[in-house]
Amino acid sequence: MEEKTTMEITNDRLEEAIKDYAADRTKEKLTAVLNLLRPTKLLVPAMLKAPDQPTPCFLKSGAGEQYFVVYTSKEQMANAPKSQALLSMPFPACNSVAVKPELNLSGMVINPFTDNLVLKIELIQKLHEADEKMAKQPKQIKMTPQQFQAFVKNQTEFSVIPKRLYTEKAEFVQKLCDEKEAFVNELFAAAFKEPKLYPYTEDDYSVMALDISEDLTLIRVDLPDKGLVPPLCYRIYITYNPLKDEAHYYTIEMTKEKDVRLLGGVTEDAKHVSYGNAPVEGAELQEIMNLAKNPGELTS
Repeated sequence: MEEKTTMEITNDRLEEAIKDYAADRTKEKLTAVLNLLRPTKLLVPAMLKAPDQPTPCFLKSGAGEQYFVVYTSKEQMANAPKSQALLSMPFPACNSVAVKPELNLSGMVINPFTDNLVLKIELIQKLHEADEKMAKQPKQIKMTPQQFQAFVKNQTEFSVIPKRLYTEKAEFVQKLCDEKEAFVNELFAAAFKEPKLYPYTEDDYSVMALDISEDLTLIRVDLPDKGLVPPLCYRIYITYNPLKDEAHYYTIEMTKEKDVRLLGGVTEDAKHVSYGNAPVEGAELQEIMNLAKNPGELTS
């Protein structure tokens, strides 16, 4: 590691906390030290097995126990033995090395020639386990309002509405036919949960219900253009056969290619399917009727 990089590491607050703990070894002051250590980068002396293979140095106590050695800054190394390299390592990375069973270390020592703060291996192990547990937790993803709106719309169009359709079937179709735009608006608004985040009104939707024949009800639902991004839907089609109590859910989706729309759908087992490029808008109804009577699908 270059000298310039090493010199940039300073941990003044941590060093003060270590001195406070040395003067008054309470649980609270140890916790303060550990809280400052967690996000900290430390200096680790190392020997070189090869130019690109540094191995951290260990310090042996008078009792023969070996400790992983770290320093909070270069100033703390004034009386330290010379090493071939200095590594800059985050504290959790130091822990992950110190707990390796094959090393059989007794813990970690911080600034051994000044503060000489020893962290026993049992504590290091607990901190390492906590870091691993935290790493496995799902990370929160920050979204802009526009990204959040697109995310919720996607969930509603490809999951919420088809699930309701296939679960309730005749009841869902009847409610959609009766309440039209108000019902669709209610479905989307409920998915947003926070009213202030919901950017649409009932007027942004359009519902047309057609009784094509005794065995086919077809409903076209036009969705808002505002905030439309791939793969959200321009509109959805719902078909229902009351004689067989059979429903189907179709989508006209925006793609990344200009002027190319996808004719897709969601099956009763929640699979998204593709039927290829959508026809021109004037031919959509006929294509949906054909699919409803002869369902054939290509899973996307």
